[in-house]
Amino acid sequence: MTQFQVKTVNEFGKVIETVVNAENKMHIYDQANAKNESVLSVKKYKEPFSLNQLQNKFYRVKPQELENFTSQLVVMLKAGVPLIESLEIISKELESNKMEEVVQDIIKKVNGGMIFSKAISHYPRVFNSLYASMAKVGETTGSMDTVLEHVKNFLHHDIAIKRKVKSAMRYPIIVMSILIIAFTAAIVFIIPQFSSMFATAGITLPLPTRVLIFLSEMITTYWAITLSAVVIITVLLKFYLNKPGGAYQFDTLKLMMPVFKNIVLESSIARFAHILETLSKSGVKIIKALEITRETIENRVISRDIEKATEKVSKGISIAEALSDSKHFPQMTLMMIGAGERSGALEAMLSNIAEQYDTSVDLKIEGLSAAIEPLLTIIIAAFLLVFALAIFLPMWSMTDVIG
Repeated sequence: MTQFQVKTVNEFGKVIETVVNAENKMHIYDQANAKNESVLSVKKYKEPFSLNQLQNKFYRVKPQELENFTSQLVVMLKAGVPLIESLEIISKELESNKMEEVVQDIIKKVNGGMIFSKAISHYPRVFNSLYASMAKVGETTGSMDTVLEHVKNFLHHDIAIKRKVKSAMRYPIIVMSILIIAFTAAIVFIIPQFSSMFATAGITLPLPTRVLIFLSEMITTYWAITLSAVVIITVLLKFYLNKPGGAYQFDTLKLMMPVFKNIVLESSIARFAHILETLSKSGVKIIKALEITRETIENRVISRDIEKATEKVSKGISIAEALSDSKHFPQMTLMMIGAGERSGALEAMLSNIAEQYDTSVDLKIEGLSAAIEPLLTIIIAAFLLVFALAIFLPMWSMTDVIG
């Protein structure tokens, strides 16, 4: 159903302006004729701008809070508690003030006649398109508890994967942070001591020494300019990455990075299989399911591949064939999807695909720290080599001059 803003005139000449839910414009004209009304104008309804609505679009809560909320809601609904009453009970037990504000506003909207899926769609940073679409499926089929249980399981799996990645990355981040601090301290405190000594020696300094002295002067003497440049570059980079083109290029880079590329690719395919299986089980038509899946895939490169495939599927091509033009979906995965389509067991095949990639991603994440250690060793060795050459090469030159 789509909301339309309709202006009609009744048999007494009174102009009536209303917001109507209808499948299409012809349906609105039929409704008007049945009431002996003449349609003056029909256009898609756009909610009036409000500051609260703008704030809602940027509202965020922690993923764990959303999972807890969904788990509690599933338990309430399975126990036969009505939706409004369930939301009211849950809102009193939430630890986060932000999540409580969100739920209270949803209760207000639902009490005002808005359906639950529409109410949560006002908070896109809290309830993504998958959550809202699944809620709509639950409302349509009358199985909200079952559908939201699928969402809860997906949220739990997603949080677990991200937690494992953060845990694996903790050691490399600590090492790199210490290295940056040590390098900055050497530039600020050690290099100036040697640069004054080299300046009085009257020798030609090698490239590593000149580079470190230049960095030292930039940080110590021209710190204001350096800091401003770093801030400007950071802001411009963040702005660029927030643009569709920049975000797409960054996601392309992720699929090319050693160590990380396989984790990014396989986790995206696992997510694709999980979501498509969940939506298919819930009775969502395949085109709509692919559209929702595309919106919830975090990597924009994979998302664009799915978008192109959706267009082909809408023309009657199978999913496996439509995805075959993508260089990111492995041939074995496409063969399994194709076999599932032909046998009518697509959901089971998607479940197998998701399980295989989940296992593979878990193993790769467990070995992530070990895989990064050689790279860290090279970086540390390069840092020590450059620093040593910058200090000792001029000293050897001074020894030769003295000799």
